[in-house]
Amino acid sequence: MTENMAADPGRPLFFARTGQAQSTDASLGPGGSSRPFALDGHSLRVMTEGELQEVIVSLLARLERRTFEEVATRQAHTDGTVAIDSMTAVWVIATVGKALGRRPLMRLSDVDSESLRSVGGVARLIRCAIDTTSVAGAA
Repeated sequence: MTENMAADPGRPLFFARTGQAQSTDASLGPGGSSRPFALDGHSLRVMTEGELQEVIVSLLARLERRTFEEVATRQAHTDGTVAIDSMTAVWVIATVGKALGRRPLMRLSDVDSESLRSVGGVARLIRCAIDTTSVAGAA
């Protein structure tokens, strides 16, 4: 297995290079829809917290090369959403921030560490950051 240093701009460098493009359920959109999954800044800005949770689970599925259902049915955090580790949460926040054109999306030093342990917590943080930006931009 070799590292793909000439990766497509939409694919992270840490995925192994293969001879053929692989199509798995993990590349499907939120809820397992058949359309390709891509982050769109405008769509992210108008999503509800629940819709953001689906996007986050889809991101995790792509990262781990698993199906949406496999990730969505993993161990739950105390808030009832999928449990994740804080480093993965930071990656999700950075990925969403990049799609929104805001880097950094938020100051992680100001975030309660418990919010970085579940999909629901990360979705709340992202929704709050988007709402704060929208209000600040409207003035």
